[in-house]
Amino acid sequence: MKLSADNIKFIDNYLKNSEVIYYDIRMEMLDHVATAVEQKMQSENLDFYDAFKSYMVVNKKEILKGNKEEGLHFREPLKKFGLFVIQPLQLFLAFIMYLTVYFFTQYFGINDFTKYIYITLIITYLIFGLIHFLLTRKKKFYYIDKNFSIIFLLYQIANPLHRIANEGFTSYVIFNTIILFVFFAFLRFYYLEMKSFRQKNQFLFQ
Repeated sequence: MKLSADNIKFIDNYLKNSEVIYYDIRMEMLDHVATAVEQKMQSENLDFYDAFKSYMVVNKKEILKGNKEEGLHFREPLKKFGLFVIQPLQLFLAFIMYLTVYFFTQYFGINDFTKYIYITLIITYLIFGLIHFLLTRKKKFYYIDKNFSIIFLLYQIANPLHRIANEGFTSYVIFNTIILFVFFAFLRFYYLEMKSFRQKNQFLFQ
């Protein structure tokens, strides 16, 4: 016994009203609930509304455990990003970046070069944030948000590094290399993650 389009929409609206805000999580829940309700309709000879009500009374709490709180789940993507930055290609890029920072620091001077870096990063952050907003303005995706949230953690890490550099515990060349390396590594990581997510879940973007 197959569910109608109206039945599917009813379940989707129910999940929306239950504050399942992320589209990818909601579609996963929707598929799970729809399958279970179909089976219940068949095995117990119930109509859709009775089967749905009976199923949700027992299973609602367990199902909604799969919902995620916005912006709080850093551990998994941060671990993945950590493994990404120690890949041989990334370490080679870090070395190239160190040589580049050293050269331009000698050419422009430490203060001027640091100023140029911050201006560049601020402009890139704004562009990057706009792209993220355009990707998620119609549909919020948990997978995208949790990866994007890494950038806020990186900003918090950069602040103490800047103080350490100011106090002379490390050189500005090393500090600027770390900032640039981590930032551009994240851009590449985010792009590859979003590309993979979109390829695997094309139906979510239709």
